[in-house]
Amino acid sequence: MKKTIVFVVALLLAAILAVPAFAAAVPPEDKGNGAPNGPHTNINIIGVPKDKTMPDGLGGNVIFVKLGSDDVSVRSRINLVEGPDFAVLDKDGTDGSATLQLMDPFPDDVSPGINTGETAVYKIYIRALGKPGGTANITSGFTDENGVDWWSLEYVTATRTKGQTRFSDETLKLTTIYVDITNDGVDNPVRYNLFGNPLWDYFWDYDNAGLKLLQMRIYLVSE
Repeated sequence: MKKTIVFVVALLLAAILAVPAFAAAVPPEDKGNGAPNGPHTNINIIGVPKDKTMPDGLGGNVIFVKLGSDDVSVRSRINLVEGPDFAVLDKDGTDGSATLQLMDPFPDDVSPGINTGETAVYKIYIRALGKPGGTANITSGFTDENGVDWWSLEYVTATRTKGQTRFSDETLKLTTIYVDITNDGVDNPVRYNLFGNPLWDYFWDYDNAGLKLLQMRIYLVSE
């Protein structure tokens, strides 16, 4: 009987050791709204009338931007700075610009500035909320060492439709800038990593056509 028990235990141990190590990293379940389960940082981007301003300073998890309308969109800039965590440093974008602190999404970047297939260490999900109606486009970009602004050829669109809206994973478009800065007459864009070049200043341009609330969730990717 003892030999049988020892044999069964040995089989169980062998089965456990045979399971690949990555099997423990189970993807988080979908909540039904498109976002994963698990700890995350919320950032709410709220559109307010153009003639209304908000005080500067630390803003918790809220950024205020110009509202615009279905007929006339207005642009606010969200300056991006690198830091140890995620935090709103200046919540008032109605005066033209706000400031958001993000972690470096590609800390192990071996090719300075250029994305060679790396995946970000966190994911960014967005969805449109509030009263139905309104659209916002978010375009990542940077200002180079000569003071020239460059905008990605890709952008994120959020539209508030009727009924429940779902989150979408927009990590790639919000953590990289896909642009051709050679000006050599040949269309050959390159994908640059956010914070990949220390000489550049990074930003998101938020072009708002009446969207009152965009909700953003940031999730660290588990190992």
